[in-house]
Amino acid sequence: MFDHNKRYNQRRPDTELETEQHPRTPLQLHVPNDVGEVAIQRFVEGVISTLKRERVGVEYTSTTLFGVKRTQYLAQGDGTTVQKRMYDPRLGWRETSVRQLTVQDDLVARLTLDQPVEDGQWTRRRDVCRVRPIDVLRTR
Repeated sequence: MFDHNKRYNQRRPDTELETEQHPRTPLQLHVPNDVGEVAIQRFVEGVISTLKRERVGVEYTSTTLFGVKRTQYLAQGDGTTVQKRMYDPRLGWRETSVRQLTVQDDLVARLTLDQPVEDGQWTRRRDVCRVRPIDVLRTR
């Protein structure tokens, strides 16, 4: 009994994301953040598994000096292939197909940024990665 209470009453570190405890809440993470790389990898794994189970997509929104850039990942078929949609205010929409592992690596790399790379010293920018229904993403 003592071991049971001791094990279940311990708090996890604040840098861990509790994605599996709240599966119905929207998955979302702001960048830059103070979340550890292991927690980010767990977050991305949760996002990828959600892509496979439900009709949702992942959107990474980045605010730059030129406007809002969007990168969307929409699962296709069994989830191993993903449609990547990129929006740049100057260029419009572009689409390509990528593998699930590429999406995972791309999201981990973006979410671990300490500060904006492409905009120099403009550090007030807050990028956001969130899971949204596919219908919402297609109308953006």
